Amino acid sequence: MIVTFKRFALAVGVLTLVGCASSPAQHYTLSRTDRPSLQATSMALPPAATSVGAYTLSEISVPAQVDNISLVVRQGDGRLMVLNEDRWSGSLASQLLTAVSQSLTQKLGMPPIQKLVAEAASSSVTRIQLDVQRFDLIPGQSVSLDAVWSVRFPGSRTFLTCYTRLEQNVGIGVLALVQGQQNNVEALAAQLAQALMSRQAPAGSQCTR
Repeated sequence: MIVTFKRFALAVGVLTLVGCASSPAQHYTLSRTDRPSLQATSMALPPAATSVGAYTLSEISVPAQVDNISLVVRQGDGRLMVLNEDRWSGSLASQLLTAVSQSLTQKLGMPPIQKLVAEAASSSVTRIQLDVQRFDLIPGQSVSLDAVWSVRFPGSRTFLTCYTRLEQNVGIGVLALVQGQQNNVEALAAQLAQALMSRQAPAGSQCTR
């Protein structure tokens, strides 16, 4: 009877844990899902985009406090809260890298080349470095993205270094936060593309050489 009771108690405990299990996590991406295909937009690329040449995008750094597979939101009192059931489909740094790369590909007509290829052809490759210094999600209020980035063109010993600050109001809900940051990433990629095409400081950023 003692063994039977122990087995019964164990079974009840397992069922209790299953019953208390949370709902499946929701996964999000920073890549725009409404982006037109490259084939559909290639005829509309600006003439300067065809002369950009090979370029590479280094790994993107993000603030340690938001470097989490789960979304991290900032509350009204400034404290950070991790949304365990709302997650990125990969690390935040990898999400940013993928989203920026896809946007640049669509705007310039070609994707960034891989690191090993870039090293083999270093004298003819434009190099982009991107450091995200702020990535804020404030539910029902706004999202913001601050970044310092630099571009080194082939044959140049100097960098075009810029600071970009992006912010927009958002509605209620996690999806609104994600879509807001998707728009911010798209705007950041547009500045990078403009810099690559013109070799000048893009509008909406503060730059030095």
